[in-house]
Amino acid sequence: MAQKMSRRNRKMLGIRIKPKEGLWVVYQLRLKGIRQIDLCQKLGVKSSTMSQVLSGIRRSGRIEDALYQTLGYPSFEAMIAASRGKGAVV
Repeated sequence: MAQKMSRRNRKMLGIRIKPKEGLWVVYQLRLKGIRQIDLCQKLGVKSSTMSQVLSGIRRSGRIEDALYQTLGYPSFEAMIAASRGKGAVV
């Protein structure tokens, strides 16, 4: 089971979402009936910020945390591993 990593440690290690993984995350959100804009409104962020995080251009611990929690993963790292086909599907 993946351990939860702090936002600071995640940034230091450079764990970053890649564009292909971002598409997978958006697909998983849609399977759950959640639109990107709905999550943006819930978090109070612009859709462009969310898009930049999902394409790996920008980092946001708050958005990353919301993504893995919304999709039901125990950590951001577990979500990334699942998107790469290296983790258990939740």
